[in-house]
Amino acid sequence: MFDYTEEQEAIRRTAREFARKEVAPGVAERDAAARFDTQLFRRMGELGFIGMLMPEEVGGSDTDILSFSLVLEEIGKVDLALAWSLFASLSFAHPVATLGTPEQKALWMDTIVRPVLRGEANTAMGITEPDAGSDNARIRTRAVRDGDAWVINGSKTFITGAGLDICKGVVAVCLTDPEQFRFDHIFIPTGTPGYRIGPPLRKMGLHSSDTRELFFDDVRVPLNHRIGMEGQGLERTKSGFFTARILISSTCLGLAEECLTLATDWARQRVAFGKPITRYQYVQGLLTDMALNIELGRLIRDKAAHLAMQGKPFAKEASMCKWFVTEMAKDCADKAVQIFGGLGFMESCPVSRYYRDIRAATIGEGTTEIQRHVVAREMGLRS
Repeated sequence: MFDYTEEQEAIRRTAREFARKEVAPGVAERDAAARFDTQLFRRMGELGFIGMLMPEEVGGSDTDILSFSLVLEEIGKVDLALAWSLFASLSFAHPVATLGTPEQKALWMDTIVRPVLRGEANTAMGITEPDAGSDNARIRTRAVRDGDAWVINGSKTFITGAGLDICKGVVAVCLTDPEQFRFDHIFIPTGTPGYRIGPPLRKMGLHSSDTRELFFDDVRVPLNHRIGMEGQGLERTKSGFFTARILISSTCLGLAEECLTLATDWARQRVAFGKPITRYQYVQGLLTDMALNIELGRLIRDKAAHLAMQGKPFAKEASMCKWFVTEMAKDCADKAVQIFGGLGFMESCPVSRYYRDIRAATIGEGTTEIQRHVVAREMGLRS
């Protein structure tokens, strides 16, 4: 629990070197231009990061979730938007490789799955709708059988990566049986008639992450574009959130660590009233609070990951992790801005970007309020 294996440390070092040498130099420019760097995404494929959780037979390395979390943590220290794009990239490849029929694997393995693992392509996951955020049961995008096809109507919003030139399509969660209240995952390739991608959404932070609205107007795709067992889409979505909560927490843990490092270095240099501000108890309190909470966040992240790796129930721990780490990282970014003072409010200061970026973390992949709800349910408080 307290030590990582030699292999995990080697993976972490590779990710750290990549983040510092290749990601960091252009991160401010990408943020200012709201530009996603497809070459960096390809590099993550070349380094094997994208395929870490994928089976070996399709080109992945079948690595444990904690090792992947360490990669996300290191990239999150430098560029939260890129780290989020990394863990979101498997929305199609992983279910096809693990749940796909032989026909689906033959159809998509060489054209989409393996290109995604190499960083040459990506796919998007379409869950959130204008009236359905954390309450996934309110999803109303409909998919109706019509002969040998699904006809899809509806819309999605706040979708990551769908507007990139390398995006092959979106896996949309659709209501397929209103009477039985059943949902399915249906893949809609980019360019399908009736599938329209809205312009980039202007966001408070995460500027270099592509975020769009998607619209489906009588979109027709073959019946074999449904992924997984019929009617199990909502259950798979909810179970997938538990793993995603560990992963998003890892990116935020990295951001919090970097905020502490930057704030500490600055406080040692900054002189006020004749001495470095690290010698003032108020500043010491801010920094030590950050350090303590980062350690607590790491412990709960590692526990949740270990439970998942052992095949044990981890829903409660994953939600606790997401709840605590994202709120903690938001607080660390706030404290870092405070320590930097006026400079921290300037766009040229990295902590100002971290402050903007982290605000989405307590909302995405289930709000903090939803995490509290899940923890209460897992404790039996809602029965």
